Amino acid sequence: MHPATDLVFSNSFSPRIRVRRLGVCSFDDSLALQERAARSVRAGGEDELLYVEHPAVITLGRGTTPDQVLTSRRQLAAAGISVIETNRGGGATFHGPGQIVGYPIVSLQRRGIGVRSYLQGLETALIGALKSVGVTAFTRQGLTGVWTEFGKLVAIGIAVQQGITRHGFALNVKTDLESFRNIVSCGLYDPVTSLQKIKWDGDVAEFTRRLAAELESFLGQASVPTSRAVPFARHKVRA
Repeated sequence: MHPATDLVFSNSFSPRIRVRRLGVCSFDDSLALQERAARSVRAGGEDELLYVEHPAVITLGRGTTPDQVLTSRRQLAAAGISVIETNRGGGATFHGPGQIVGYPIVSLQRRGIGVRSYLQGLETALIGALKSVGVTAFTRQGLTGVWTEFGKLVAIGIAVQQGITRHGFALNVKTDLESFRNIVSCGLYDPVTSLQKIKWDGDVAEFTRRLAAELESFLGQASVPTSRAVPFARHKVRA
């Protein structure tokens, strides 16, 4: 078992954030990890950004309507896809291998950030990181997420409890896009795309570092690495 990779970002003016690359992790385990991190943050500990990769699962946010799931639960189970209801915002989405899933556990109250500003900051960080690796992306007015000219690339859905965020974003790198045919993704009939489909074949670990730096730029902090990086999604997480 390899240890998780931790990077700590801080300066003298802001709370610190710890970036943890945890590898392959079931959705249920990720919920437990988020709650553990939230308890630590609530007690005054560092904010955390958890990077994980999930086995195939459809998650249903608070905005999910019955017509967003197009395939029966029995058929999904036969295909190895579980279905889980969550307390995040947004509609139905798919998580699976080849996807970067990021869960920032951040005290908005401690940082003085509102929910809308936080969501916009996530979008801006994602767009900036994508631009840094040569991918042009953008937001759409009145919608949450990140798009390219080829379709939606990143789904975003969060929950906030006692001023601390859970859930986050899912970015398709080499995701099986056929699995999205089982749902109306986030309640939209937009096509879904991936970095692989738009012919990007860069280094995923490097992208996650750039994304963490972009998020830290939004949060107003400088980055200081504290341990050696581990390739993304190679190792299972210990809950």
